[in-house]
Amino acid sequence: MTNYATGFCIVERQRGFDEACTWMQKKLKPETAGGESDHFWSEPQTKALITMLSDGYGIDEISATLGKTIQQIYAKRRLLASNGVVSKPVPPSEIKKQRKCQFIELVEQGENNVKLIADKIGCSTTAVYEYAKETGYEIKSGRVII
Repeated sequence: MTNYATGFCIVERQRGFDEACTWMQKKLKPETAGGESDHFWSEPQTKALITMLSDGYGIDEISATLGKTIQQIYAKRRLLASNGVVSKPVPPSEIKKQRKCQFIELVEQGENNVKLIADKIGCSTTAVYEYAKETGYEIKSGRVII
């Protein structure tokens, strides 16, 4: 930012404040703040994002593939969801409820290995310990005790 500040001051002295502001806006990319601008998304990138979201790719993978920041991916996904192009993301609280229900089902079916339960419901073993605590189950030596 120091380089921009110096440049801003130089332009301001030469051409005035308004021109310096215009100069600064040209230097800064609006997308860096994760804005919802379509201007910097090409049509192939947008189509790739839609495809990757529908195929279940994670935000980190999408970001690395498309060369966009995570904030830009989230902003574009919100924009696409508001236009009805992609489905709205499931909130974390809802995911937790679903996983807790899956945990209870697996335990009732006789599964007691914490690592296997974590793999089956798609979470960490730490989360399984939390689900067990919340639902009244006890875990000892990596096994759920009924």
